[in-house]
Amino acid sequence: MKKGFYYLLIASLLLTACQPSTFLISKGNRAYYFGRQSKSLKKILCDSGDFKKVLRNTRMPEHLKDDFYRYVCTDEASREKVVALYNFLTPDERKSLKRAFVKQGYAINYVPC
Repeated sequence: MKKGFYYLLIASLLLTACQPSTFLISKGNRAYYFGRQSKSLKKILCDSGDFKKVLRNTRMPEHLKDDFYRYVCTDEASREKVVALYNFLTPDERKSLKRAFVKQGYAINYVPC
């Protein structure tokens, strides 16, 4: 089963080259694309512990939560892999992820002025 998941991940990676990204998250007066590599984004998501809370409140398989954390908050951080994982999610899992961000005080697809 894991082998099939990795094949899907690779296929999704190839398809994401044509797609822009995931979605915007904002907190305070800053907005970021979820999955982008940024020191300040890593600080507000990872160093604060917010992303662990977001993942805890998301309805998706545990292995996907682990992969999201790995590709957002560790030395293996990768925009391409985050986008691929996001594209692999079902519509309900995507909604759940966005709702979990909102529950932690983030706005979705909003750019503060």
